Amino acid sequence: MTGGIKKALFYILKLLVSAVLVWIAFRKVDPDNLTHYLSSLPIFLPVIVIVLGFLNLALQFVRFHFIIEECRHTISVIDLIKVFFIGFAFRLTIPGGHGEAAKMLFIPGAARNRITAYGIEKLSISALIIFLFGPAAWILFPEKASLIWISAIPAAGGLLLFVLKDKPWIRKWLLSGTRYRLISIKTVMMTLAVYIVFITQYWVLLRLFGLDWITVGAVCVFLMGAAALPISVSGLGIRENTSVYLLSGFGIAPAVGVGVPLVIFAINVVFPALIGGILIILMKRKS
Repeated sequence: MTGGIKKALFYILKLLVSAVLVWIAFRKVDPDNLTHYLSSLPIFLPVIVIVLGFLNLALQFVRFHFIIEECRHTISVIDLIKVFFIGFAFRLTIPGGHGEAAKMLFIPGAARNRITAYGIEKLSISALIIFLFGPAAWILFPEKASLIWISAIPAAGGLLLFVLKDKPWIRKWLLSGTRYRLISIKTVMMTLAVYIVFITQYWVLLRLFGLDWITVGAVCVFLMGAAALPISVSGLGIRENTSVYLLSGFGIAPAVGVGVPLVIFAINVVFPALIGGILIILMKRKS
């Protein structure tokens, strides 16, 4: 079996898994309730969510641009914007959205620099989610307060990297003159800003049900963690089922639990992925 056929079959399998998970989520939903919820939203709320979506994209690009510059890649802002959107298109090709790594192939420079840049971006995202998981679990499941210890994992990992930084198998990946400590701190802060905007998008749509921003933030931490699992296409289906489960604890109907993440997924991922797909097609035509 050729590699191309294997990739095609693997992608079909992912689509099937996503379809099953979405079906499971929608099985709990009364279509009339979902339609009523979406149609009853005041028009200004979706507009606010869309504006926040553009802000979310802008913050993600600022973070990406900062990391690329710090890792000493020479690329114009216009070309970097293209790479940024192409990353969203690739995000829909690998379970958990990890296909986004392919965007680094469009960045000029040494492979080690590209791997380092992408590693910094992904580590900051993962570390912050893990750190926030402890408080989120404590907020949503007070009886599981002991899970707060999970928040210590990123700090322990950072300490371990500091202790092992002089080991040859680590040093070979380090870029001479790169300010890793500064990059890490700034990247985490920018990632936090992205999360704040993302949580606010959810809050705008869920505040009608009496949920405060902190509670919505805790829900979003679980949704981000669930969507990162390499099971379905960009977390599709996993995120919706997790949302239904968590929001049901607050008496919120499954229609809302499915509808809200789908709306925000369309704004934050599908829309920029369409732009990225168009850019890929145009680049292939030029070549």
